[in-house]
Amino acid sequence: MKPTQPHWNRLAAGARLAPAPAGAPAPIGFATRVVARAFAAQTASPTSLYELFSWRAVAAAVILALGSIAFNFHAVASTDEDVLVVNDPVAEVLSLT
Repeated sequence: MKPTQPHWNRLAAGARLAPAPAGAPAPIGFATRVVARAFAAQTASPTSLYELFSWRAVAAAVILALGSIAFNFHAVASTDEDVLVVNDPVAEVLSLT
């Protein structure tokens, strides 16, 4: 290789004479942060159709569960305690003989 490169020196001198770009450049990583925030806001949107119907289904299930408990509470509370006692099946079979 030659110790001096005339083509390179001429190109570098021409680049030094070029005008500076207008406006300040964006900081490093600016575009990446903007895209990441845009996607984060898009995926965490509470107005998505699937999420909206899911929350409505949960609300309907809770209302139905509370309604069935309220409707049947009197029947459950007034049962006799004998119904809740479980007899031993082996003792039942042996008492038949």
